Amino acid sequence: MTRSGVWLGVGGLVRRGDSVLAVKKRYGATKGLWTMPGGFVAPGETLDEAVVREIREETGVETAVCGVIAVRTGVLRTGVSDNLVLFSMKYLSGEPEPDGRELSEARFLSREDLLEDPTVTELLRTLALSETTASLVPGAFHPRRDFGYRSYKIFREERAKK
Repeated sequence: MTRSGVWLGVGGLVRRGDSVLAVKKRYGATKGLWTMPGGFVAPGETLDEAVVREIREETGVETAVCGVIAVRTGVLRTGVSDNLVLFSMKYLSGEPEPDGRELSEARFLSREDLLEDPTVTELLRTLALSETTASLVPGAFHPRRDFGYRSYKIFREERAKK
């Protein structure tokens, strides 16, 4: 979604066993490269709702959010502020099938594919091969004031249980 030169997107790292869900877009800077499914946040939805929707729309795979694993932010040469929140996702069901509009391919890539295929983006390779799990997870949040939100969530660091 672009508003006043600000883009807000989401992406999801979906693991199924030792493989990760990867897609090849038909457009943009990652055209023809394996990357994570995702897209822009629409009006009326939270970041976590957007990533579940985008993965389902693009690939047909059903997922659930585990937590936030990374944020990429930058300013493009055009002056647009480009922001992407990346989530660790739990695979629920479905076999990847590209939507035919935005994607040319969708499939689960093995560890070997991630290491050997030169068309895997560095971001996907780095996050997928990391042993780190989500560091920010959804938690309960009950504000004392009504700030006018219809829905809201807070993602925070998960404390180790003793």
